[in-house]
Amino acid sequence: MFHRSRRRAALLLGLFLLLGGASRGDAPKRPPLAEKYRQWLELVEYIITPDERRIFIDLDNDRDREAFINIFWNQRDPSRGTPANEFKDEHVRRFEYVNRYFGFSSPLPGWKTDRGRIYILLGPPVSRDEVFSSYLYPIEIWDYYGEPGKGMPTMFNVVFYRKGNAGDFKLYIPAVDGPDQLLITGVGEFRSTDYQAIVKKLNEIKPEVADIALSLIPGEKTTNFSPSMRDLTLMAKISDLPKQNINTTYANQFQRFKAYVNVENSADYLGSRREVLLLRDPVSRLTFLHFAIWPERISVDFSPDTKQYACSYKMAVDLRRGEAIVFQQTKTLPFAYDQAGMEKTLADGLVLADMIPVIAGDFELTVLVQNSVNNEFATFSERVRVPGDGQAAVFGPLVSYRVQAGARAVFSAFATRNLQASPDPQRTFGEKEPLQALLGADFGAAPGGAPPEVELTSVPAAGAAPVSRRLQPRSSGGDRVQTYHVELGALPPGYYRLRAVLRDARGGEIAGDETNFTVSRLPAVSHPAVAAPSVPAAREYAFRAMLAAQYEASGRPDDAEREYDEALRQGGDNLPLRVAFARFLLAQAKPERALEVSAPLPEQGAHAFDRFALRGKALYRLGRWQEAVDELLRANALYDSDISVLNGLGLSLLRLGNPQEARKALAASLKIKAEQPDIAAVLRQTEAP
Repeated sequence: MFHRSRRRAALLLGLFLLLGGASRGDAPKRPPLAEKYRQWLELVEYIITPDERRIFIDLDNDRDREAFINIFWNQRDPSRGTPANEFKDEHVRRFEYVNRYFGFSSPLPGWKTDRGRIYILLGPPVSRDEVFSSYLYPIEIWDYYGEPGKGMPTMFNVVFYRKGNAGDFKLYIPAVDGPDQLLITGVGEFRSTDYQAIVKKLNEIKPEVADIALSLIPGEKTTNFSPSMRDLTLMAKISDLPKQNINTTYANQFQRFKAYVNVENSADYLGSRREVLLLRDPVSRLTFLHFAIWPERISVDFSPDTKQYACSYKMAVDLRRGEAIVFQQTKTLPFAYDQAGMEKTLADGLVLADMIPVIAGDFELTVLVQNSVNNEFATFSERVRVPGDGQAAVFGPLVSYRVQAGARAVFSAFATRNLQASPDPQRTFGEKEPLQALLGADFGAAPGGAPPEVELTSVPAAGAAPVSRRLQPRSSGGDRVQTYHVELGALPPGYYRLRAVLRDARGGEIAGDETNFTVSRLPAVSHPAVAAPSVPAAREYAFRAMLAAQYEASGRPDDAEREYDEALRQGGDNLPLRVAFARFLLAQAKPERALEVSAPLPEQGAHAFDRFALRGKALYRLGRWQEAVDELLRANALYDSDISVLNGLGLSLLRLGNPQEARKALAASLKIKAEQPDIAAVLRQTEAP
């Protein structure tokens, strides 16, 4: 019988939430990087950025490493969309060349030598001169053409010499090595800083060596024959060349977004623009974080059957406080166009927008979108500070080319109450466009206060007068929380700042925020289409459930339960809501309430397993062992691989004095997940004589 052992009872009581709780113990040590990936890091040593290297080394499986390598090369492909990657092919060719030709006189592989590094970075020189003289150490002078647009001289030299006439060729930098190092000892008595005398001697021996002794940039004159300091900058730029214009955001976000998207097939990381806006809804008084991302391009597929162009985006949203996950969400956004719609969308672009409710606090928001066509993806991260409910705050302003008024029927991105704005993350407008702004305010402890002061100032374009205006916002309704609409009108070209401020009775600023935008010399500019899912106003309970999940993840269970209760009051017929609430209540050791919340779940259909599993776990915690077994057996009949159900079933059977059947359930659980030390200990005790 189970009750014969106090130790056995203690093991039962010590199990985490009864059912497959987190196993204890130290995290397993990461195995060393496989040889193929160590070789890859050697291959890209001179072209990988520090962020990319750090993220790659931190990856813990080969699937992600292969995906990372694929994206790494695609980021550098000069002809994306074609089968060949010219950059990768040329880089591999250079790497193989230096290993073949520059490693024979060095204990190091060719890619680690100075000549190998320069050859990998710059490719073959325009010309290459080898200098031999009985008075000089062996010298090689490589000539290159530079790109002034990248901060390089039009022409420059790279020089190597065999120092002491032994070992491999070493890179010569005048300001570091000094011209005396090129001369064989005993040629003449020179002080190492007597540059004029040394250069004169070099000119007598080999004029071409004298030319490079003080500067690697042809024609550069230095003061008092001193070595050029500009060469140090030149060498730094050479090392930086392959890392210029590489957007490494994908590397910084890789660990985060790999859980959401098909990273092993990700073909291209796209640059993007974004817009982020906090707004507090005057009706529900919920605070929403609105966001929009505009990928630099959009790809579409054509269907001959429907004669339509289509694509589908997966949007992943991640909200964190430090490293702690507060909220995560994924959605799919499908699109279809006829010929005219496709051409306009490709020309103007497509902005993907959405919104989530947020609790008060400081967070990092990460948004990622991935197109099903070519698996292109774009992402951004932004820090957000959300003021508390009832705290005086200004939300916005957001400048838009269009703010529309209408009846409140849905929750939608960049909308509040009865106003809908159209974001353009580029924030550039035409001088003939009548601009508008959307903003909100929470008056805190002083509801019904004076509207925010809205001030528009500019840094004008050449020939234009500066702008400085006070604007009068129009309230769209509300009491303590209000939204406002501001007419900016057509503005002359320039760079603008729009600032909104709440003041107290004495005129002191109690809250404020601002935004910047640009007005171009064009009469009007094209703006991208904005695509955003909407939620019917009657489904406010869905947002309450999201807030409850955020409170739970933030360690605030009382606030989470309050939001779940309100969500249930508004949307009690929503079965996924009941499942989420019941799970939360079980985690908070409130089994009686979990039974109450889960009672309306049906015994058939999509939520039948949830009903039986949740009720079985709750009944176990209430000590109603036989009822728990009845419910958990029905759950296991629907799905026999849930370890929490198997654990609950086994432990309930032990309580009923049926160790034989209990062992079957617990053994099945351990077969699915072996790392359950508490369950393993219970199983061993049931097998003990």
